[in-house]
Amino acid sequence: MLNLESQNIQNQKINELEKVEELKNIFPEIFEDGKLNIEKFKNILFDIKDEKTEHYSFNWNGKQDCYKIIKQKSNLTLKVDDDKTIPDGNNVFIEGDNLEVLKLLQTSYHKKIKMIYIDPPYNKDKDFVYSDTWGDTITNYLIQTDQLREEGYTSTKTSSTGRRHTNWLNMIYPRLWLSRNLLKDDGVIFVSIDDDEVHNLRKVMDEIFGEENFVAQIMPIVNPGGRDYNQIAVTHEYLLVYIKTENAELNEIKKDIEFKLFDSNGGFELRDLRNRNPKFHSGNRPNLFYPFYVNPTSEDEYGNCALSLKKDGNYTIEIKPYNSTGKESVWRWGTIKSNENIVKDNPKLSQIVAKKKLDGGWTISEKNRRTTTKVKSIWDETEMRTEDGTRQIRALFNETLFDHPKPKDFLKRIIEIGSNENDIILDFFAGSGTTAHAVMELNQDDEKDGKIGNRKYILVQLPESTDSNSEAYKAGYKKISDITKARIKKAIEKLDYKDGFKSYKLDSSNFQVFKELKKRPNDSFEDIVKMLKMSVFNKNIFTQNAKEIDIVYEVGLKNGFSLSAKNELIKNEKYNFIKLYEENREFYFCFSDKIELDIAGFIPSDSKLICYDKALDDSTKMNLKDKIDLETL
Repeated sequence: MLNLESQNIQNQKINELEKVEELKNIFPEIFEDGKLNIEKFKNILFDIKDEKTEHYSFNWNGKQDCYKIIKQKSNLTLKVDDDKTIPDGNNVFIEGDNLEVLKLLQTSYHKKIKMIYIDPPYNKDKDFVYSDTWGDTITNYLIQTDQLREEGYTSTKTSSTGRRHTNWLNMIYPRLWLSRNLLKDDGVIFVSIDDDEVHNLRKVMDEIFGEENFVAQIMPIVNPGGRDYNQIAVTHEYLLVYIKTENAELNEIKKDIEFKLFDSNGGFELRDLRNRNPKFHSGNRPNLFYPFYVNPTSEDEYGNCALSLKKDGNYTIEIKPYNSTGKESVWRWGTIKSNENIVKDNPKLSQIVAKKKLDGGWTISEKNRRTTTKVKSIWDETEMRTEDGTRQIRALFNETLFDHPKPKDFLKRIIEIGSNENDIILDFFAGSGTTAHAVMELNQDDEKDGKIGNRKYILVQLPESTDSNSEAYKAGYKKISDITKARIKKAIEKLDYKDGFKSYKLDSSNFQVFKELKKRPNDSFEDIVKMLKMSVFNKNIFTQNAKEIDIVYEVGLKNGFSLSAKNELIKNEKYNFIKLYEENREFYFCFSDKIELDIAGFIPSDSKLICYDKALDDSTKMNLKDKIDLETL
């Protein structure tokens, strides 16, 4: 059945409870009618005392409403930007409130994003006016929150109400919660912040991503002279780093090194693949505790032996990560990355090799040819300072259109350690668009090194109005999102970049059912759809002035197509189609008022046809369903 609603976040989480059956086997008494009784669960596992005084928790006024906001389905959609100057491509830019956009991405991008970077508002001086409840349309929302004037959103801040931290937490919590759903299991998130909210952000991210998945609190030196309007001149900001699960592996960064070891492929250095962190063991890092198997008959002239993750043939000697005292440790890499790096014929990659020690034992080492090093916790490079970001904006626009943009090299480093060549990077507080610029430039750097840089970006930016006295406003950029989009276009041109992007705007749905739901809160979604289809006019299921291309992408997004999916207009002697396609999947949309059985001849066997329900009589519909994959609107 064709899905027209946004993802049900609650059901999505329920479906991910893969170990519920295992829990039932261990604690059958905590289930009633097949459902978990959380109070019984707590009573069995814990010695419950007065939770009001004994239980540590992080709460604030409005936190419960955050969960309600997370579970609310979105009634909006993303409509194709009419800007014809955009170079088409596989990347994505979205203008709109990121909360609703994150909800709309849940189906198509669930567990597909490798890296997220955000630079949210730092909550300086004033409170936020984010009110994450939607009316019938996006316009009603903007009006009710006093964020709309003729050219776009007003400022995201208003006069202080005395609830500064609370309002900020209510803004950031649901957005981070929803973003975690989009991360792959080996994904990572980076968040820039300063002193005002870093303490709250740490607590929020500990709760959402897990305290055990905290990686680092990096300190970038953004202004070595310091902001001297306080009693201490602050020179730094913070960059919080969290991984989604223990399967995530951060990359190292390039470094210059003078090799001392050489073989037929050139210089290299050896690194012990064992993780020396004493707190890690099989109990808390089970995915990093596994055996390698050595083939001792494969030893080459340099003392390297071949490895396998399977015991077979000559691969007979088992090596597990124990330290020199025999105490259990873990490997630095999981099995996936290890298997990828057990190679013999590519000198540009790291290689995992086994070497026999003098005492007759074996050690597993990484034979590193990438000349890389671990990232340090303080970043003090000149090219990563705020003033450099300002210079980069000025170089593109010939004027300073954006205050305090993040420098391009700062984002390049983050993307380098957080993603690989074919990954998707998401930034839903896009600002001036530095993330897109950095992704494109890093891809080109990879190509110079002989690799295939094919990272993709998704950027989201609120259409917040620029100040009427600012250089940006005077230059014609009425919204921050105008600057973001313009920068991406200018960066593509400057870099002579091979790929473009698709641009969308958050707006009310093309389907009338969502308006009717507001008018008839007691009616079900299905009942309203039936009512609309029974009308005399078969097109009344759509809102007034709905465009066919927008309907195509709304249906596609809610049915698993990415926003990078391509479309093609196909005409024949009888029907017109819009084909939406990516990889091995195709939807054919036909908006004709009358469709006959012969349309089956124009639809490939592995494609789906989508058309008006009333364009088909009963006989045609029944016969078509026997011939092709058919869904009706």
